[in-house]
Amino acid sequence: MGMNIQLDDGGAHGDDADVGNEAVVAEINITPLTDVFLVLLIIFMVTSTALVESEVASRAGMKVVLPKANAAGPVSQRHSDPVLTVTKSNELYLGSHKVDAANLESEIRKALAEVGSETLLIRGDKSVLLGAAVDIMSTAKKAGASHIAILTAPSK
Repeated sequence: MGMNIQLDDGGAHGDDADVGNEAVVAEINITPLTDVFLVLLIIFMVTSTALVESEVASRAGMKVVLPKANAAGPVSQRHSDPVLTVTKSNELYLGSHKVDAANLESEIRKALAEVGSETLLIRGDKSVLLGAAVDIMSTAKKAGASHIAILTAPSK
């Protein structure tokens, strides 16, 4: 931040009466201040976008190709509802943590109790067999999930 100060010397005019009245002119250059604000704005925008994307990725677990559905309606999802992901190779992820099929019921029960919810959201790759999906939903019901929603991609 620069500041220019000009002092008007009264002795330059040859008048000794104005020697005690010096005029001070102060100007502030705001260009560097504006540059700093713009850089901070860009940093904030990039950081907030990265945080949102990382939060979505941490909730979703692994990337899967969701099956398409024509008549599926929107799911009323609370931010805290647990998401169970079934990958193409039948690996199970509760949130972003890998879960064994043997411990699935206890892990779902724990996840539902932590958030105080009875809703489990299931994301499955479109190549997952129906039998595996039925087994997972049966286990979720035993674990206390009274509402189970299967997430799909909208068809275009």
